[in-house]
Amino acid sequence: MTWSWGGGPRGFWALRLRRDRPQERNQPMEIVLHDGREHMVGRLRFRVCPACRTGRIHDVWIDEDRQRQGLGREALHSLLDLHPGHGWSTTLQSRQGRAFFTAMTRETSTDFPAGGALCCHLRGRFGQLVHRLTG
Repeated sequence: MTWSWGGGPRGFWALRLRRDRPQERNQPMEIVLHDGREHMVGRLRFRVCPACRTGRIHDVWIDEDRQRQGLGREALHSLLDLHPGHGWSTTLQSRQGRAFFTAMTRETSTDFPAGGALCCHLRGRFGQLVHRLTG
């Protein structure tokens, strides 16, 4: 799935948003941002469970030269458009990440708690075993 958009304070540039499916089960999917020369300038990695309508955002990375241009925001909005009505959590958040997800929570009315509980399908084998042993 590919989307394109453009803009930017230093003139026009185009980015392509691509959603990659993992090769192996339980591996994160990615929304990858490329510039007009096909250089990767951003990535949002996530896992999603359609059955439980939940997801976990693993990380959002934007090239340092492209930060504060709305690329992370666009990637996150695209993720929410791909999986409407899902509940989301994130892995642990840096200070910059907390600020980003706080702003996105206000903008989207979707919570992004750090380290929120995972459904049984996203836990993986080890997490499922621990959950069974600890209840």
